[in-house]
Amino acid sequence: MNTRQRLPLTVAAALIALLGFVLPAPTRAAAQYAQGGAGSFPITFRNNTRGTYTDSQIFVTVLGQVTPGQWSYMKPDGSMAHINHLDATAPGHLVKNGVNYPNMSFTLARVGGTVPSPASIRGGRIYISLGSPLYLPVSPDDQGWGGPDLRNPHDPNSDVYYDWYEYTYVRGQVPFGGNTTQVDQFGFPMTSRLRQTSSGHDTTRGITRTRAEVMQQYAASVGAAFKPLQNGYRIVAPRSSNLFLEGGARQQHLTTAIDQAWAHYTAHPFTLTRLGETFSGRVSGSVLTFSKNGAGPFTLRKPTSPDVMACAGALASGNDTEKQLGAEFCAAFNRGVALDTTAWYTPAAYYGGTAKNDYAGFFHTVGLDGRAYGFPYDDVNDQSSVQILGNTEPPTGLTLGIGW
Repeated sequence: MNTRQRLPLTVAAALIALLGFVLPAPTRAAAQYAQGGAGSFPITFRNNTRGTYTDSQIFVTVLGQVTPGQWSYMKPDGSMAHINHLDATAPGHLVKNGVNYPNMSFTLARVGGTVPSPASIRGGRIYISLGSPLYLPVSPDDQGWGGPDLRNPHDPNSDVYYDWYEYTYVRGQVPFGGNTTQVDQFGFPMTSRLRQTSSGHDTTRGITRTRAEVMQQYAASVGAAFKPLQNGYRIVAPRSSNLFLEGGARQQHLTTAIDQAWAHYTAHPFTLTRLGETFSGRVSGSVLTFSKNGAGPFTLRKPTSPDVMACAGALASGNDTEKQLGAEFCAAFNRGVALDTTAWYTPAAYYGGTAKNDYAGFFHTVGLDGRAYGFPYDDVNDQSSVQILGNTEPPTGLTLGIGW
């Protein structure tokens, strides 16, 4: 016969017996926060769509590397599970255009608007989609997943409204760093408020204007070359549009500006001093040969316009020092100041000429405090929307506002 072990009266039970009431059960948010473990912190989502979408129509998909080199996704209870291609045929899987996908999303309504962040996550991405979950394939070896492909008109997410937040944080090792982003596209306005009570950190980044205002102002502000980047679902960044890449109709957009800069630094010495470091050199042919604080030589090849738009190719090659100057040139070309190194660290001079990245320049006009991540190296001279804590302890909380 089974007998139940008699347990000692707990303090809580004693209070119940004495006072005659039952203590409330832990809230869902408290239970989820506990699920994250030591070093976790709450991520809260605010539905600021002004009634356009209910919480049951706002989907969240969180992916990241909890274990280095291994991708996981967040389940509705806040736990992280390794991605699994077999989930594409599991109960509750997603189907679009006859193709099966894992269901790695949950709604705000299901989680009560708050989830716990893992205490360790690298390459974290928090996708928000409106009216539909995202359709993301997982590789057969479960080692990778496919994000929305903005260059593919047949991508299953091409008719889904989505945007995202990126972050990395490892308690005790890597300080929290995260950002809203328009590096690849703009889907709808988002804000991020990062708080840490112990350090006094409290910053908010992002866009608070309505989606209609952003879309209308973009159409009225940018040059003709950048207008086709806009459609009903999003504004695609030049680096993610076939239009500005090799073979596209605008593949030569910055070629003249690049030619002028290379000719200038052929005829005149190149010197850039910033952050206590000096880069000096000269162009010969298609190569800039330079030194850094007297050490060198190092080289930087002449970039193409697609290289500049994507901050890739010649601007992301070589050793760390060469990549460092490549990032500086990428920022200068996108901001339209490449011919004058004294303007490279003068924000008031940015985006004033004709040869520039109008897309990035526009988002700096609508981002809070003039901050935006409009191209991959927009953090040069601290112009991006990134938020970084000065220690490796967890934030008090991250609040993501979802606008419309």
